[in-house]
Amino acid sequence: MLDFPLNKIKGIGPKRAELFAKLRVFSAFDLLFRLPRDYMDYSKATPVCQLVDGQNAAVQVRICGAPRIFRMKGTTVLTVSAQDETGKLSLKWFNQPYRSAQLNIGEIIFACGRVVRKNGLAIMNPSIGLNLPGILPVYATVKGLNQNAWRSSMLSAMEYVWDGIGDPLPRSILERYGLVSLSLAIRHAHFPVSREALELARKRLDFENALLYFTLLELQKADRVRQNGFAFDTSGVLGKYRSKLMFSLTQSQLRVMEEIASDMRKPSPMNRLLQGDVGSGKTAVAIFALCVAAANGKQGAFLVPTEILAEQHYQTLQGIFGTSVVLLKGGMRKSQRDEALMRIKDGTALVTVGTHALLSEEVRFHDLGLIITDEQHRFGVRQRAAMLEKGARPDMLVMSATPIPRTLSLILYGDLDLSVIDELPPDRKPVKTSIIPQNKRADMYRYLAKQALEGIQSFIVCPVIEESETVDLPSVDTLFSQLKREIPQTRLAKLHGGMKESEKERVMRAFRAGEIDALVTTTVIEVGVHVPNACIMVVEGADRFGLSQLHQLRGRVGRSARQAYCFLLSGTQNGPENERLKTMTQTSDGFEIAQKDLLLRGPGDFIGTRQHGDSGANGILQTLDVKTLEQAGNAAREILANPGEEGERLIELASERFTLSISDIAMN
Repeated sequence: MLDFPLNKIKGIGPKRAELFAKLRVFSAFDLLFRLPRDYMDYSKATPVCQLVDGQNAAVQVRICGAPRIFRMKGTTVLTVSAQDETGKLSLKWFNQPYRSAQLNIGEIIFACGRVVRKNGLAIMNPSIGLNLPGILPVYATVKGLNQNAWRSSMLSAMEYVWDGIGDPLPRSILERYGLVSLSLAIRHAHFPVSREALELARKRLDFENALLYFTLLELQKADRVRQNGFAFDTSGVLGKYRSKLMFSLTQSQLRVMEEIASDMRKPSPMNRLLQGDVGSGKTAVAIFALCVAAANGKQGAFLVPTEILAEQHYQTLQGIFGTSVVLLKGGMRKSQRDEALMRIKDGTALVTVGTHALLSEEVRFHDLGLIITDEQHRFGVRQRAAMLEKGARPDMLVMSATPIPRTLSLILYGDLDLSVIDELPPDRKPVKTSIIPQNKRADMYRYLAKQALEGIQSFIVCPVIEESETVDLPSVDTLFSQLKREIPQTRLAKLHGGMKESEKERVMRAFRAGEIDALVTTTVIEVGVHVPNACIMVVEGADRFGLSQLHQLRGRVGRSARQAYCFLLSGTQNGPENERLKTMTQTSDGFEIAQKDLLLRGPGDFIGTRQHGDSGANGILQTLDVKTLEQAGNAAREILANPGEEGERLIELASERFTLSISDIAMN
């Protein structure tokens, strides 16, 4: 029932189903488990005098003037004045002239929307009604699929499959950990009747997802313990590797390399997590491990999350391994792909770097001895398991530039040995970070243009690719057009995930070559992109990003001896979001920032689990606290320690949820 196609559900026609498909939502299951990215709490009215710039709020006001309509730069603007006992404000709509018929002088209404204090106090594009709407979900979406369409579709899906939503967790688990039923959790996760109901719903879904994750973790851990791997000879490898480098390794890098070498010398497969802050030199350590494998005649695979990063690593690896390294990615010409596949199969490719294309069944290695995954949180349980199956018990090194507090690391990665690079190269200067108020925005871009004339390049990151009718966020397309007018002497280009891979590669090559001064982009450049001459990072709508993600973005600059700068532009003038952003100006320590982010937002998708039908960006796992993780881990170990029907069902459900074949893994 849950796998029923969307276009068969009443109210979701073929066109809407096509839009959902762009988000990898194909079935009722996909839809119900695609949780909101945020909520707008309109359960209580706020007095006008207490409204905070940039926040969403509901007000109960009396219309005290006739609506006025005028045009501005091709946009129709409708405004009406309103007030309560504490103050006055304007209600303002863009390209919604029909609203004027709904506004009657003297009528008392509820208005809900985003507060803006600019040339007076206003609520932008508010919804209006005679009653408060309560807590409304906000979904990540695409053009043509607004929030109302999301909500109506979700209600239709719930109504259609409600009788088919059973509860996969044993009643004993529900009672012991105080968890609500799955059906109630789904309803209140999407349409909570209160904040308390929402917290209970999310706790239940997070617990279940973590329980299934830990089930697979425990099974894989037990399977690895029973295996024998290859004992590598590491003698002389480090000396030869260092002779090829144009820079000196830090003591921290050397320490971690010895930890990895010690693992690789053992006959049991290495299973190590390498953590390091942005710019700490994890890639150099990974290449050392590839050198060990190659020196022993074994193949190494370097799995990365984006084609931009794959291209970058490929160029770097060619300097070490020459023609014995190959690149495999989507969008290659058939002749190129066939040649790469043949070299991987016959063993002439000692090192293969690639994206998810490496996971394809047609990729067959001659003798795979080492797997490295870069930015491990971008790859789920299934992807890592699929790579392990391509070799005879190969060593595994997973890397992450997302710093995780040690307590959380020990819970999430209890089956991995942990290495941490806690030292930056000595020539790196901390990136100077500032929060730029909106009234200084034009000055900042003029500064950027001036720096471009001196050869300094910049990244400009926006939260979205194009404008949305429902969410007022800076977009790549709009800002690119605006900057072309305002700083015409600056060579601009744009980059985002919606572009063809060939076009993205062309833009990045031109940017690295210095042919582009400023790159207007989305977070597609968040991971690993290395352009030493880029010394300015601008983040538009910075309040929409988590602190750890901002730290990753900031890490794209400051990769040379030059002083680098990061400018954070917030959509609000003040308030709690800007207080949160101040953390970025106070420290450059990724672990300290991650700890702050953990306290404010929860750890999010650190564990890299991807759900069936989900792109990974907005899966079930959104907020988990340490207590929930500990409880889920304990529950998984307890159930698996006592073989029976509950354990078998748990394994079956974990396999379904993460689309992972584990039929060859037996329970203890």
